[in-house]
Amino acid sequence: MQPITIHSASGFNDGTDSYLELLQKQLEIAKKNAEAIDALSRRADQDQKALARERVAEIKKQIDALRRMLLLFGGKDAKAVLQQLKDLASQLKQAAGILKAAPDGGAPDTVATDSGDGYAAYAEQQASADAEANANPFQMPLPPFDAQRAEDDKQIEFVANALKSLRSMTERMVKQQETQH
Repeated sequence: MQPITIHSASGFNDGTDSYLELLQKQLEIAKKNAEAIDALSRRADQDQKALARERVAEIKKQIDALRRMLLLFGGKDAKAVLQQLKDLASQLKQAAGILKAAPDGGAPDTVATDSGDGYAAYAEQQASADAEANANPFQMPLPPFDAQRAEDDKQIEFVANALKSLRSMTERMVKQQETQH
């Protein structure tokens, strides 16, 4: 038989304190890792949106070039231009989808650092949120104004209208060619 060792109460507390300190350190590391991942995700989202903005600008230039070409050379290549316009419309739709997408909300912005009763903290937050929601049930919270998003929407609408206008003009040219032949 092995002897049974009895730890004193102070020894038990030392072990518990060490364990809680270790958990706190791990929680801090996890919080830093989550913040780093969020930052990388935001950066990737910003880069993707920047590329989409560049693509919208390129599409606008291509539309202008196609319009000039049609005006200079008439509608002899109007059918080919229509196909190019369809391709540009598809590309514009993809870029618009990227620009209109909300940023990733995958990981929460904050991580609870309370080493005590997490349920009590959650209940307190929930009660506070419920009180704010019930303060004026008829007032909907407004999303924050995003100037870049507004500018993106304006550019997308402008390019889409230019695309529609050129497509309409090109379709008329194709019909004229068909009636002449």
